[in-house]
Amino acid sequence: MPLSGSATPQHTDITKPTRERVNKNNSKTTDKKDDKKDDKKDDKKTDVKPAVTKKEEPKPATAPKKDEQPAKPVGDTAKVAVPEKPKPPTTLNPDNVQFDGIDISKYQGNINWEELKKQSKIKFVYIKATEGTDYVDPRYHENIRNARKHGFKVGSYHFLSTRSAVTTQFYNFIRTAKREDQDLLPVIDVENLKPWSAQQLRDSIKVFADLIEDYYGCKPLIYTSEKFFTTNLGRAFANYPLFIAKYSASQPNIGYKWILWQFADNGLFKPVKGNGGRVDMSRFNTGCSINDIIYVPSKHKPKNISVKDAVDHKEKPDKVNMTEQKAKEAPKPSKRQQEEAQKQAEKEKKAKERNKKLAEEEAKRKAEADKKAQQKAEQQKRDKARQQAREAEAKKEADAKAKRKAEAQKEAEAKAKKEADAKAKRKAEAQKARQQKAQRDATTKTNKTNKTASLMNSSSSKLSQSQRNDSIRNAQYKGRKTNKSSADND
Repeated sequence: MPLSGSATPQHTDITKPTRERVNKNNSKTTDKKDDKKDDKKDDKKTDVKPAVTKKEEPKPATAPKKDEQPAKPVGDTAKVAVPEKPKPPTTLNPDNVQFDGIDISKYQGNINWEELKKQSKIKFVYIKATEGTDYVDPRYHENIRNARKHGFKVGSYHFLSTRSAVTTQFYNFIRTAKREDQDLLPVIDVENLKPWSAQQLRDSIKVFADLIEDYYGCKPLIYTSEKFFTTNLGRAFANYPLFIAKYSASQPNIGYKWILWQFADNGLFKPVKGNGGRVDMSRFNTGCSINDIIYVPSKHKPKNISVKDAVDHKEKPDKVNMTEQKAKEAPKPSKRQQEEAQKQAEKEKKAKERNKKLAEEEAKRKAEADKKAQQKAEQQKRDKARQQAREAEAKKEADAKAKRKAEAQKEAEAKAKKEADAKAKRKAEAQKARQQKAQRDATTKTNKTNKTASLMNSSSSKLSQSQRNDSIRNAQYKGRKTNKSSADND
């Protein structure tokens, strides 16, 4: 169950569910080890310093810059102790590990539920709902809606704060985690002790658990680590369903029956985008199953109380420890705690202002980008319109040019045809004239020949044979000469 809000573990133990250790990249601050007393002076709280000889006073410690080793003290030949770089967190492949369920919060970020649904080993999903008196996990409603939509059995948990009234915390929880949205028993996540005593913590949890049972009609699961349970809770909650965290290969050993064991906080789920994809994984105890944590609103019988009645629940005087009426009984925070709280508040305020400024700048950049994109789109639209107009004009000119060319071609063809017709006509007329002339010449020749023949016939009796032959040759000669002249003229 990832850590959120200001709650911090009180014991430094590898078996303790140190949510802040899991989510240290989310800029959450942690308290020092609980074994350090609150009344220590602030000047004793220092960073790791180099070893200093007794002969010489060390210079005031200054925080080393990034990638820079602390300077050696004057006169000291000992090597400076440089803290080792933290090793990258290891991860577990859920395909190779036996587990039954997971728990998530805002630290898991965006989740691809459609892909997560393909992980058939997941029988349940616990989702962080609230913490303290007014904190609601910003992704709770989104997570529980999507988880139920994709068929997961879901439940909700509240991170118990030791710095506010449990009745007010109960109101925050039931206002957020609706009965009709739950498939699993509600969970009280207990990890902190101070500034309460162990008895105050047990009484507060009992009050909270009684209110949960009155409102939901069932006992809640109590979630905590193995060591924290044995040290601070023990037999007082032996009859409650228990959800024990122990990041180890061996099962929890608390002396009482438990239902769920959170055995790892580093299951690597690719559909999870936040926290490096790491998720807490849990499994059922031997002999236990999903039926041991199922919650059915219609079958459970809550007391007939409203949310207002629950908030106004009156605890017995001997069990009141951190209610609003008895808040003054709690130990006052030390000066160092007050200063740390003030620094944390200032840090959160600056972070909020920085995030607000970044959001405004991002919105401004987005608006400018949108404006530029719009202007670019409009310019492209205008350029396209101009291009289309140019193309239309070019097409129009090409069509006109083609039309003029076709008309010129047509006129040229008509002119050529006309000239050819005229030439053919002149040639025909010349041929006809030649034929007519040849006919006239032939007629003239025939007439002359006939005339000569008649003359010769008429005078043949008077001329000798030799004279007749000469006359015939002359006539023939003349006739050939005349015909040759006609042919030359043609």
